[in-house]
Amino acid sequence: MKKIFFAFFLSVFGFFYAQTSRDYAKQVISTLSSPELSGRGYVDGGMEKAAEEIVSQFEKIGVQKFNNAYFQTFTYPVNIIESSSLKINNKELRLGSDYLVGAGSPSLTANYDNLRIFKTSVIDSLFLSEENSYLDKEMNRIDGHVVVFPQADFPENLISDNSSAQQFYSAIPQMIADGSMKSSIPLIVELTSAKFIHTISPIQTQTVDLFVKNDAVSGKIQNIDVDIKSRFEPVFQAQNVVGFIKGQRSDSLIVLTAHYDHLGKISDVIFPGANDNASGIALILSLAKIYSKEKPKFDMVFIAFSGEEAGLKGSQYFVSQPLIDLKKIKFLINFDMVGTGEEGIQVVNGREFPKQFAKLETVNYNYQYVKEVKIRGAACNSDQCPFYEKGVPSFFVYTLGGSSAYHDINDTSESPSLYAFNKLTALFVKFINQL
Repeated sequence: MKKIFFAFFLSVFGFFYAQTSRDYAKQVISTLSSPELSGRGYVDGGMEKAAEEIVSQFEKIGVQKFNNAYFQTFTYPVNIIESSSLKINNKELRLGSDYLVGAGSPSLTANYDNLRIFKTSVIDSLFLSEENSYLDKEMNRIDGHVVVFPQADFPENLISDNSSAQQFYSAIPQMIADGSMKSSIPLIVELTSAKFIHTISPIQTQTVDLFVKNDAVSGKIQNIDVDIKSRFEPVFQAQNVVGFIKGQRSDSLIVLTAHYDHLGKISDVIFPGANDNASGIALILSLAKIYSKEKPKFDMVFIAFSGEEAGLKGSQYFVSQPLIDLKKIKFLINFDMVGTGEEGIQVVNGREFPKQFAKLETVNYNYQYVKEVKIRGAACNSDQCPFYEKGVPSFFVYTLGGSSAYHDINDTSESPSLYAFNKLTALFVKFINQL
């Protein structure tokens, strides 16, 4: 009887508490996507400030430390673009709206005229083989027109359809020595009408890559003036933020996760990352507030990951150096981009764990929390993946509908509608209580 009453109490309590969770979520998202946090990235201490803010919320809520610390520190390589300016035909272009800098680009300050145009098919020959995994991802997302502007006077056959990167780069020292090449770094400009999607690169490439909107350039390109300051950090230090709430039982764990890092800031242009993923942090904090009021059935672990945008670095590190016994995890739910919900939610790994998905779907059917609970199979597209690969039962949940802002300058605190946030909170309280 006591267990039944507790489950009923926590279920009802969770529902009514959820009515105020939207207001709290707005506050969290506004803070994490504010200019003071510089896009939670790699300049101005943005990521560190975000981690400190999450710790502050953990302390207020009553989420406890692991081993007397909230932080789990680790390192990974990243290319950091600190500033960028670009003029084409003497017109200053706006970063983020008129153009983007390829995330792996090195520093380059140069003025280009007497431009040389090459066919698209030569682009692959400019990339070293170890760069391909990153560059293919970045270049292939654009359906555009590729133009290459090396500031050099070299034979037409130096770069051909079947030439290699080694052939090109081996010729550079002599070209610099004889004065025919003023910069050792080729500049590649891609004119495109596609949506801009910024990324993070774990390497520094040997080319500067610029993506320019077609309508930002009038007529034939006559000259280019570029000034980019980048630095490669082989051991950038980041930290996961980890805490727990003691449950009635410690033989099993429920783990709730979300990443807090984003793309940061270049010059004075910020990529705020409100939906991606300040919204996910807002949701796990909202759930922590609920479970801090009354002990949950099982111990609850809350993890805010860093390094997700750089390739799931934080979650990969956690599973390699776990602070908990991974075999004790009864279920893990990762929340990433949960700030909308007009069209319901998508559940990655739903097909992999059909019993748990059926339970979630039943809860939603009974209470009509969200429009639809859609099912997907496995996908290594967020921080649930390293856990799933270790055999941990897990979902990755994101919302559907609403704003399309993603990895751009428009994902501001006004972007997430929080349309389904209250009901999403209530849905997962009920689901978790039934695990």
